[in-house]
Amino acid sequence: MTSTKPNTAPDNQIKRARRRPLLLTLLSLFTWIYYGIMASLFFLALFYSGWITDVINQYIPDGSWTKTQVSLIFLCLFLCHGIAFAGIILLWNGQPAGYYLFSVPTILITLFHLFRPEISWISTAVYAILVILFGLFYRQMRFSSAENN
Repeated sequence: MTSTKPNTAPDNQIKRARRRPLLLTLLSLFTWIYYGIMASLFFLALFYSGWITDVINQYIPDGSWTKTQVSLIFLCLFLCHGIAFAGIILLWNGQPAGYYLFSVPTILITLFHLFRPEISWISTAVYAILVILFGLFYRQMRFSSAENN
């Protein structure tokens, strides 16, 4: 006679991949879109830095910005957002190294915001909160990647 019960021996169980939590999925999608848009805008701004410099000098009272200074700021912000975007892709795949690739440029952006008083505190808070929220999932990602290996 054959048994209708499934064999539950440890050797016969299929190893299930851990699912990404819903909050991490939503957070990753939001961050992926946000950083993608920001990196694209800073990349485009590199090509129009001369015009943007003219506008800055026209509307800011001390108006002493050069095209090189503005281009350098846009380049640095493009690189920071682009590197963080790559980190988000790694986070999406559950690789804990993505957290470092995401958090270091995001912290640099946050520090840049802190030293520029004319930048809204809301955008500074968004960057800081993103690092904290992904940090809450770091331990879970570290353990899930260890189980998959």
